[in-house]
Amino acid sequence: MKKVLVYFHEKYMTPSGGPSGYLYNLKTYLEKTGSIAAETAGAKEKEGASETAGAPVDAGTGATETAGARSDKSTEVELYFLNDRDFHSSISFKMKNAAHRVFRSDRSLSDVGKRVGQIFFESEQEGPYDLSRFDAVHFHSTADMFTQKKNLEHYEGKVILTSHTPKAPHLEWIEDMAGAGGRPHDPDGRNDAGISEKERALLASTKEWDEYAFSRADYLIFPCREAEEPYFHTWEDYPKFRKEEKIFYLPTGTGKRVPKKTRQQIRKELHIPEENFVICFVGRHNSVKGYDRLKEIFQELQNRRRRNDLPDLKDSRELTKIPEVTVLCCGKEGAIAPPSSGNWIEAGWTDDAASYVQAADLFILPNKETYFDLAFLETMSIGKTSLLSRTGGNKVFSGMEDRGIYLFDTKEDAISLIYRIMNEDPVVREEKEEAQRVLFEKEYTMEKFVPRYMEILEKILRADGENRNT
Repeated sequence: MKKVLVYFHEKYMTPSGGPSGYLYNLKTYLEKTGSIAAETAGAKEKEGASETAGAPVDAGTGATETAGARSDKSTEVELYFLNDRDFHSSISFKMKNAAHRVFRSDRSLSDVGKRVGQIFFESEQEGPYDLSRFDAVHFHSTADMFTQKKNLEHYEGKVILTSHTPKAPHLEWIEDMAGAGGRPHDPDGRNDAGISEKERALLASTKEWDEYAFSRADYLIFPCREAEEPYFHTWEDYPKFRKEEKIFYLPTGTGKRVPKKTRQQIRKELHIPEENFVICFVGRHNSVKGYDRLKEIFQELQNRRRRNDLPDLKDSRELTKIPEVTVLCCGKEGAIAPPSSGNWIEAGWTDDAASYVQAADLFILPNKETYFDLAFLETMSIGKTSLLSRTGGNKVFSGMEDRGIYLFDTKEDAISLIYRIMNEDPVVREEKEEAQRVLFEKEYTMEKFVPRYMEILEKILRADGENRNT
């Protein structure tokens, strides 16, 4: 029986984006299907720590078996999650909690460096886990992996990394830090020009985390080849760490989202007229997610409506009047301020984004860089006409306008497509959205994801380490 430790504390698994939502979906699915029991991976030699093996998952079908049983498969995989209440594994969350104290203060650069060092020292002292008990360890953060650097020096099992970020992780760290300090940060990241001294000091530290993690990892798992694009764009050293034979592609999966409220309820609560054309955005309010780009699109739509500047759609159903546009945003507000407009609504963080998406006419994902967006997959499960930037993982959905998925390159492209969607026959739009739901069921459910994941783990755990994305 092969044991794989998913190195991410279950207390941080929440129905959100990034690794938190990715692993929440995985663990929740396994629990609901009875594929794992109450599993714990206890810290090394920690008094009172317990270890209970989860039931193995059949790598071919995800079927449930009793703990310790053997199937006809040559290899079985048991997944373990960090579940020691005294061990707070995620350095990511510690750093974010410390961010506002660093950037909202007059602390010196040496103080910043000391704080970063202190967090890593504390993390090392809280572990290390006895990784030797596991045949493989799957990390979901380069920072978490860096804290286990000493522990990994003599580790003989397989080390796997899924990075999750829509740009080089160390650059996202800097953006998070700057955002916590109350100001936006340019995320393009080709160089560090224009950043503050504090950010520059942190950049040197966080870049080291990425360099170590990507070089130490035996295997990298990306959702698709296109998801690597942000790394080539934002991290000039990425090709040094990339080896084709160590990469697997695993399309992300998620559970079907069920809105808790109806379209009418949401619109009534938020005082949105039924005749308004509503565009929904879900995600972090920062530049890499395209929040600033969305503001520009909204402002141009408002200006054109005031001028009654009717678009030439070359369509028999020409617009005679441009409808009022309302932008509905879900997610925690960041350093980029929303526009001052009654037609721009901030709903804040929610665990029911599905209700807001359903209440809209269009879902928009205007990322400047894209990994593989979990919020969009959840939107697909509902079936909603969507407008995505032609970046990274979004490119997987090129040529799918017949499923209500449109890609744009520029602001002008986005605006033209919005007008085109406004003008579309509602019956045709619904047919496309139904086709989108079918696509989701065929490719992006947890029922599809889990067997694929287990199959990749089996390949990695083979003696020869064979890696073929077939």
